[in-house]
Amino acid sequence: QKVENLAWAYGDSVQAYSIFGDVVVFDTTYRSITYGLLLGVFFGIDNNGKAILLGCVLLQDESLRSFTWALQTFVRFMRGRHPQTILTDIDTGLKDAIARELPNTSHLILMWHVVSKLASWFSQTLGSHYDDFRAGFEMLCRAGNVDEFEQQWNLLVTRFGLVPDRHAALLYSCRVSWSPCYTREHFVAQTMTAEFNLYVDSFLKRIVAGQTCMQVLLEEVSAAASLAKQIPPRVPCPSIKTCMPMEDHARGVLTPYAFSVLQNEMVLSVQYAVAEMANGPYIVHHFKKMEGECCVFWNPESEEIHCSCKEFEHSGILCRHSLRVLAVKNCFHIPEQYFLVRWRQESPIVSGDNQNGQGIGDDCAQTFHSLTETLLTESMVSNDRLDYANQELSALIDRVRNIAPAHTCISHDC
Repeated sequence: QKVENLAWAYGDSVQAYSIFGDVVVFDTTYRSITYGLLLGVFFGIDNNGKAILLGCVLLQDESLRSFTWALQTFVRFMRGRHPQTILTDIDTGLKDAIARELPNTSHLILMWHVVSKLASWFSQTLGSHYDDFRAGFEMLCRAGNVDEFEQQWNLLVTRFGLVPDRHAALLYSCRVSWSPCYTREHFVAQTMTAEFNLYVDSFLKRIVAGQTCMQVLLEEVSAAASLAKQIPPRVPCPSIKTCMPMEDHARGVLTPYAFSVLQNEMVLSVQYAVAEMANGPYIVHHFKKMEGECCVFWNPESEEIHCSCKEFEHSGILCRHSLRVLAVKNCFHIPEQYFLVRWRQESPIVSGDNQNGQGIGDDCAQTFHSLTETLLTESMVSNDRLDYANQELSALIDRVRNIAPAHTCISHDC
């Protein structure tokens, strides 16, 4: 018998997903060297901008059936919770599986996957004109709005004779999933950044290098996951740059990573002029008018602020336009609702270690881990065993939940 599909996740991954499961990146770039199975890895992004391993799958093929199974299994691992946004490569089978299994989840395509395919798709067809096409495509990605994108797209494919090209047709058919002017309304945290891409790429290269057997692959994933979740050295928060009270306020709430992103927007905000319109909104534009105007709505009673650039909706970090309006209106603190839990310093996730660095219930956890491994091995022998194990475990979980929790920590002697 051969493995058709395989999936696994770790307890820490499920725990992290409870806080950082709003955005998921599902990467299917690599195949297992030994078995030729498609390797799919689910990633999240934490409050320090680092990639988190959420789960892995090995799939026999890239069919709708395989991707459907992968998504169903991942959702089961994550206790039924669907992500707000999932980002993937371009794949029609995966697109259909997401539409079926995650109907309320926004499906976007990672821009770096689009860019990485351009050379293989168009360089041979365009020859010496490919570099000009690439430059035109990069300009297309900077289109300020949908109308501008549509106009530039038509000019681009017409200029290079790509109207009948199947790859160009594929890109256009899924434009709402990758073009920045379409995707601004969807929350992606900071998963679209080059920095996050490097984290993901280095993680994947670490686990696929030198595979010799399934056991080695699993060990490499476990080792990479352990390395990734190690607590990094404490990063000092960036020093104050603008002397704005809002900056000092944010510095005490956000992680150094999130604060540095917001601080950059604050620094740039001073280059913007604000004009208050008669009917309420504010028009914000760069003092040299090097970019389009943005419309900002500010309600002082509810402390709600919205900008037409949609940066907060996209990343969870306020934009320079909103910050400029807040400064002009003499706001000395950023409203609390604009400090998302996922970007705050305090992490609601309970660490496996206490503050003194001593493990709580490490022996118990190891015992449980060993028991579950044995149970899984024995249950997979037949469908009858698997059904029986599922029924008994469901009943056991219900009984455990009905036991009142003690007021003391669990230890090995309890």
